[in-house]
Amino acid sequence: MKKSILVIALSLVSLIGYSQSFEKYENMKEVDAMIMTSKMFKLLAKVDLSSTDPEAQQYIKLIENLKEIRMFSSAAPGVRSQMQSDVASYLSNGSLEQLMRVNEDGKNIKFYSKPGRNDNFVSELFMFMDGEKEGKPISMILSITGDIDLTQLSKLATDLKVPGAEELKKANKKSKI
Repeated sequence: MKKSILVIALSLVSLIGYSQSFEKYENMKEVDAMIMTSKMFKLLAKVDLSSTDPEAQQYIKLIENLKEIRMFSSAAPGVRSQMQSDVASYLSNGSLEQLMRVNEDGKNIKFYSKPGRNDNFVSELFMFMDGEKEGKPISMILSITGDIDLTQLSKLATDLKVPGAEELKKANKKSKI
């Protein structure tokens, strides 16, 4: 009984820690924020995307299983420093595993995931980028939650123009070899 109460308490602390760490960026003037909820994904899935196209059907299946996408980016030095600190704190809880890291074109991009129902699925994909975009310093946090099929994720990342989407595509091709 004590163990189950402890597990529930730790789960709540990690959820509260997540929302306290990143939700604050939503309304900051120096931060560009984009939050998409499951309702938006359901609306997107209802759009007639050539229902006979197998690729479109896989895409619809992917977005139907997403819960939320949160993306925050900033060029402000103080906010960038705060983002680095909050990401380090979030990662220190140990529930995410590093998938890959890329250092390219002035960007240091790290991808993490939380295990899902099997090896091809994750319940969260988390990315932190620190570096330069178009010659300007920038930091970006991206969190995608749901029942995420890693084999289809690179298409979504490309469509959302997420930095590192090409690296995800390359990693996916290597994993199929």
